[in-house]
Amino acid sequence: MRILLSGSSGVIGRHLVELIEADAALSLSGAADREHFFDDSADGDVLIDFSHPELTRRSLEFAARRKIPAVIGTTGLDEACLRAIEQAANRIPVCVAANFSLGVNLLLALAARTAASLGPEYEIEISEIHHRRKLDAPSGTALALGQAVAKARGLDLDGVRVDDRSRHRAPRQPGEIGFQAIRGGDVAGEHTVYFLADGERLELTHRATDRRIFARGALLAAEKLVGRPPGRVDFASLVLDGF
Repeated sequence: MRILLSGSSGVIGRHLVELIEADAALSLSGAADREHFFDDSADGDVLIDFSHPELTRRSLEFAARRKIPAVIGTTGLDEACLRAIEQAANRIPVCVAANFSLGVNLLLALAARTAASLGPEYEIEISEIHHRRKLDAPSGTALALGQAVAKARGLDLDGVRVDDRSRHRAPRQPGEIGFQAIRGGDVAGEHTVYFLADGERLELTHRATDRRIFARGALLAAEKLVGRPPGRVDFASLVLDGF
């Protein structure tokens, strides 16, 4: 499988290069970063992007023009990038995920099922911890967890989301979904969804200790995306066999 890699100089990009070079079935057919973009002769079976919104948008436009499936792992996507994803999905298969860990995607499914099974007396809070260099907060994965549990309860996340309780001194309101972001050290990623009720609480937690899991997940998504029809597909649907 020939891979075009957008964001090759980033942390996940470097892990992807290592994994591609170590696998005889894979080859790196082109690379792009902040300084250099794919040239006109670049071609591949799939494009993988772990970069930043501006480069992601350019990479999607390139992939759609060349009819190359795209795996997108960039987080903190802006409106222009989200539009580019929808436009590209009209021409090519596109897999977009906030997190390419198999464990996190199982956590998303478990959190949604739990939110649907437990009543509103089980209040939901989400916390996440990442390394000191991460810019977006809450993380894309935390927001995806929030979307999953809100949808399971028939709620609009934007209407119930609370990021900073220090800004208003008031008791917790019914239906709120709170977020806490912690930054420091070299933490690859930790996410916990709390279901808190009088007398008990349930915690669902995923801890990542090696960022290579995200690169391996992206390669798995790329393998399964090749040959699919145009359209947007989520990572869990590709790899979790309908869990």
